[in-house]
Amino acid sequence: MKQEALGMIETRGLVPAIEAGDAGVKAANVKLLGYELVKGGLVMVAFTGEVAAVKASVEAGSAAAARVGQVISEHVIPRPEADLRMVFKGTTGKPENDPPSNSPDDNPPGVDDSSSDADKNVKSDEPSEYKEPVGEEMDLTSMTVGDLRKLARKTPGVTIHGREISRANKEKLIKEILRARGRKD
Repeated sequence: MKQEALGMIETRGLVPAIEAGDAGVKAANVKLLGYELVKGGLVMVAFTGEVAAVKASVEAGSAAAARVGQVISEHVIPRPEADLRMVFKGTTGKPENDPPSNSPDDNPPGVDDSSSDADKNVKSDEPSEYKEPVGEEMDLTSMTVGDLRKLARKTPGVTIHGREISRANKEKLIKEILRARGRKD
């Protein structure tokens, strides 16, 4: 008679969890149920299979994960209740609150999604505040705030000085630098 077990390893970070899953599956004849992203950077990997195989798998997975990161906990539940197994069925590691994508490939063949064009027209009445950075502005947006502050202090024509530069946010610094460079040219 085959006795099923549920094995779990909880790690801090995804890399140790992947390592635990890989080593656990290679160590014994178990099925990797998946992983679950938990708050605070914790990731839980779950295995199922025969009790002895799951125990060996969890031990090997924990040891492998400990070599590359931090193992928070490990546990094997021999002969779990059938309802508990339903909790882990279909665990994929994707957050449940992800919005569904509306790409054209998602529609079944023969279904016309013409309502998306009408929605776009309705939204166009609202003023758009976001502008795509171009050229020199794109280089500035990739800089850190500290680097932008240093650049603002060295750029002639910047109207903010001293503590104003220290207190300015990234957007204000970029605006000032671009305005000063525009005046200089």
